[in-house]
Amino acid sequence: MKKKSKIILGVCTVAAALIGMSVWNIWFSPTKIAFINFQTIQQGSISKANDNLSIKLSEVSLDNLDRLTGYDMVFINGMGLRIVEEQRQQIQQAADKGIPVYTSMATNPANNICNLDSVQQNLIRGYLTNGGKTNYRNMLNYIRKAIDGKISSIPEVEDPAERPSDMLYHAGLTNPDDELEFLTVANYEKFMKDNRLYKEGARKIMITGQMADATGLIEALEKEGYNVYPVQSMTKFMSFIDEVQPDAIINMAHGRMGDKMVDYLKAKNILLFAPLTINSLVDEWEKDPMGMAGGFMSQSIVTPEIDGAIRPFALFAQYEDEEGLRHSYAVPERLKTFVSTINNYLNLNTKPNSEKKVAIYYYKGPGQNALTAAGMEVVPSLYNLLVRMKQEGYNISGLPANAEKLGKMIQAQGAVFNSYAEGAFNDFMQKGHPELITKDQYESWVKESLRPEKYQEVVDAFGEFPGNYM
Repeated sequence: MKKKSKIILGVCTVAAALIGMSVWNIWFSPTKIAFINFQTIQQGSISKANDNLSIKLSEVSLDNLDRLTGYDMVFINGMGLRIVEEQRQQIQQAADKGIPVYTSMATNPANNICNLDSVQQNLIRGYLTNGGKTNYRNMLNYIRKAIDGKISSIPEVEDPAERPSDMLYHAGLTNPDDELEFLTVANYEKFMKDNRLYKEGARKIMITGQMADATGLIEALEKEGYNVYPVQSMTKFMSFIDEVQPDAIINMAHGRMGDKMVDYLKAKNILLFAPLTINSLVDEWEKDPMGMAGGFMSQSIVTPEIDGAIRPFALFAQYEDEEGLRHSYAVPERLKTFVSTINNYLNLNTKPNSEKKVAIYYYKGPGQNALTAAGMEVVPSLYNLLVRMKQEGYNISGLPANAEKLGKMIQAQGAVFNSYAEGAFNDFMQKGHPELITKDQYESWVKESLRPEKYQEVVDAFGEFPGNYM
């Protein structure tokens, strides 16, 4: 009898445990949401909006689509989604097994996989389209309540709130993850003045084309004494720029801004900077000797330069948070260099030409080889440029009387030597008036420009200062 009672008790205990686990999984367990092919900037914004510890977000790569059945909701960004038929079937199989799947902006109809009902689709679309912290947070809580069917850890869920796309914005001062949005320049400047961010008479910089989180860039520019105007989209940019009258624009988007904008920038003499956003983890990018190539290079470097953009400088890269989600932030050491460069360019506007220092590069082979450039008489062209610069007030001391004498000066003082030409090199050191620097000077420049491991590569190739060549 006792043995039978123990068996019954054991069976009841196991049954209770199974029922408890089932109840937990159905109504109380965390809601796991997968994101596929989402832009880092949007996925990062959704992650920042999530303040519900019972909602877990994950990025799923195209190589791991067989794991989708382990999630309670799957988001897919269909724009630019490149998958083969096998991967498409993996998504469809997850949807067929009852995993809620929502695909947005599918450019290929075959990729438009969605099993939500029309009401759910409209609400999700509204949350994503309007964006912003409040909409994203409500979307996540709506998924947990209405789609995943959980009954715990769900605050009040509101419908999508219409949010204008054309606005100025600023990170919260006490909590940088908060969104502060302003529909007019006047309201934004009032906010800056109320919080001692506005500097009377200071230069103004506008930031647009957010491909990454610009908070670090904005903060760094403000610390340098600039009045910074971040703009959310390009639709009302022209009206904002007319009112702000900036000294410079930082466009983070790739591609062209268009002829109308270019004509405006020319007429107002406004500098256009085009920093780059790297679509990979910062550690991976730093180790990759290739950098960028193909279409990314043309869209991010070549086409902005058609508009007159300068400094296509890698500034933003991706970092992983504790949950493995990626966010695009400014790389700290590169941010310092970029802001310093902006300072230098803007200072040129007020610095007299006589105080400006200009470096001119020319291509020349070793020894007495001539200067070369396609379809150009290099020395006469260079001489004409120097004469014009002298007329414009630049300090061109020591300029010879004609192009022929300039050519002879370059051959004597700007020669390039092969390593075997020791006699010619020694003669140059005696008569060529080279600018001599000390080891301390050189190493101070190196520390500002190169990481220790990169300088070690130079030492390995050419020896310690002054190097094998010298």
